[in-house]
Amino acid sequence: MRLGALAAVYGFVAGAVAALVLWLMGLATKLVWSGPDARWYVFAVVICGGLLIALLRHRHGGMDLAQQIDATRNPAANMHKSALLMAAMAIVAVAFGGAIGPEAGILAVVTEMSALIAFYLGRDNATSRLMSEAGAAGALGGLYGSPPAGAVVAQEHPEAPRWQLYLAAITGLFGFLLVASRLLEPGSMRLHLPPHAASGDGVDMLLAILPAMLGAASGLVFAFGLPAIQAALARTGAAATQTIVGSLLFAALAAAFPILLFSGHHQMEDMLRWGQQSGMAALLALGILKALALSICLASGWRGGAAFPLFFVGAAAGAAALSVMPQVPVTVALVAGMAASLTTGLGKPLPAMLIALFMLGGDAVGPMCVGVAFGWAAARLAPDRNMH
Repeated sequence: MRLGALAAVYGFVAGAVAALVLWLMGLATKLVWSGPDARWYVFAVVICGGLLIALLRHRHGGMDLAQQIDATRNPAANMHKSALLMAAMAIVAVAFGGAIGPEAGILAVVTEMSALIAFYLGRDNATSRLMSEAGAAGALGGLYGSPPAGAVVAQEHPEAPRWQLYLAAITGLFGFLLVASRLLEPGSMRLHLPPHAASGDGVDMLLAILPAMLGAASGLVFAFGLPAIQAALARTGAAATQTIVGSLLFAALAAAFPILLFSGHHQMEDMLRWGQQSGMAALLALGILKALALSICLASGWRGGAAFPLFFVGAAAGAAALSVMPQVPVTVALVAGMAASLTTGLGKPLPAMLIALFMLGGDAVGPMCVGVAFGWAAARLAPDRNMH
């Protein structure tokens, strides 16, 4: 019970810290992008971000999101320098417009905090691992708005009992919401979709098939694209060189299509307006480009998560189905595409379903299940990989 209480308290703290770090990322983003609304400025900002990340990566190669979660099992190994450099790389990646989510920076800060607290309190290794895993569950549970998703992602190879991780994830959501209510805009982490009343007769699920197929296909672009781009960049030289080359590619893409900047979860309305102007079929190309931008960023060391960008990828691909099936409700197309792309990209149907359910709401659960099913089938075609 003592360890359970510790997990609950620390999960709450980690959730609060996640909201605070997210707020600081927002402030840094506003500062960086306070310049002119011009394509040359987009290119220049992305290149500056890439150079900063290359400099930091020269000091520390960094880890992807799955490796960060794994590292919570040995918090002492992440003391001070490496965790702080990881946090700096991830915050720079978000602030300078990377097509990635904020998970990596938040986890780096929480992991560093866990290690420091355990060190100064003189806790044994088992308690230190509990605190680190509870911190990861609390931070992700708050960020995703889904305690089950936070716990499932954090418990890939759990040291702590599962009930303690779920408890930490629940209290982490409370901590996140408490701080977010004071610092973040209301509903800033939710995906706001057009209102939809489920048909109740299964028709929505049938209409969701084509958007789900397109979403799964766009998710495969990421699933195959990431290892291919990693292999290509590896041939360019050291880690810092890979970052510079990849940043040049991403800067060119972002300058041509500024909508590819950032994680994309708050750009759904802009994406739909863009589709109305450019043609709904063009949205499929936009989803593919976003998947490529995400792959380039992750492959070149722009540290972050894939969940939020994959929502954008799937939404664009799902909305493209409206060009040939205008009778499909917009929300059905978006939800089916997002669930399929997320499941395909993460390669894990249960975390994808839990994240989608809490972030998208329950207005289109049937189409969401169709998307997850098609995404799971597509994920089995993709190369073996860690969850990003």
